[in-house]
Amino acid sequence: MERIKQNPQYLAFWPLQVAGWGTYLLMNVLSSIPYRHRADYIAFRGAFLASSFLASFPMYWLCHALWKQRPRIRVIAAFCIIASYPLGLLCAAAAFEAGIVFSTHRPPFTWADVITAAPSGWFALIAWSSFYFGIKHYLELKEKHRQLLAIERLAREAQIRALRYQLQPHFLFNTLNAISTLVLSEQIKPATEMIGKLAHMLRSTLDSPDLHRLPFSDELAVTEEYLDIERVRFGDRLEVRWDVDPVVRNVLVPRLLLQPLVENAVRHGVARRPYGGFILISARRVGTSLAVHIENQLPEEKASVLLDRVVRPGGLGLENVRLRLKEMYGEAGSMHASANARGNYEVSLLLPGIEADSSDSTSSPIEVYEI
Repeated sequence: MERIKQNPQYLAFWPLQVAGWGTYLLMNVLSSIPYRHRADYIAFRGAFLASSFLASFPMYWLCHALWKQRPRIRVIAAFCIIASYPLGLLCAAAAFEAGIVFSTHRPPFTWADVITAAPSGWFALIAWSSFYFGIKHYLELKEKHRQLLAIERLAREAQIRALRYQLQPHFLFNTLNAISTLVLSEQIKPATEMIGKLAHMLRSTLDSPDLHRLPFSDELAVTEEYLDIERVRFGDRLEVRWDVDPVVRNVLVPRLLLQPLVENAVRHGVARRPYGGFILISARRVGTSLAVHIENQLPEEKASVLLDRVVRPGGLGLENVRLRLKEMYGEAGSMHASANARGNYEVSLLLPGIEADSSDSTSSPIEVYEI
């Protein structure tokens, strides 16, 4: 029952099994109408169908094991062809034995007749295996399509939310005021650089809307531009610490993954501290995965009050990141947010460490149906 709750597609096996064999039974019944008065013939066909139905269960176990291992197609075909022949032989033997029992003149049982009739059961089980893999492949493509649509929707939401944060009056007006102050004090070069950073950050948010994943170095660059602009606003109150292992800079990550998390750290941490605080962004490889941590100091109030406000399930920024990781990586991706042992607020991300040069940036793992 637990397996069915976790994966409702498991229920698809029995309807398909009954429908397939029911159709095969109906075809045999219709073709046997001219011989309906011969008990031995009816017994032969009935025993053949019943034994073939039972033989499909060992074939299911074999096909299910092959599907999970994902060998080459020729290996799958070889296993199914070889395994289905002895089962087809047993089906033919059962059919002949039933026909002899109901025959009036009781002919002798010979293995030569069984071997001659074995291809019928053999082909039936090969056809069953072909349908199994065909249905599995169809469900897999359907799930991949669903995941791609979900990833695209969540990426679009992240893009819109990031743009909304960047264009919110408080952030934009403070940025423009900072630029104005630099111009009035005749600091032309810093003002020009700040205008360029703001323009590039907005352009990075809007460019390539169909790109779902990008190298971690590109995501870090966009995040650094945002923090550079915020430094103008906060001055010495904002301290940014980087601890990024160079070996992870080429790992593919979801687009606009860090920005909402860093914005949360600025808005709910640094901005609410009279003397400011720090934001630490660290990234390391953990086995074959990429581990990212974003840490910031809590406001000078009770931690329990803040955590109830920031880590609540309805937090849109955190929830969007959590859903995107789930859709793109399944169980291989996760996000946790809590107060750490140092009394700071920390968001921890774990996702597969797929290098940019070994995978398409729009590809994503898919779940396998258990039918």
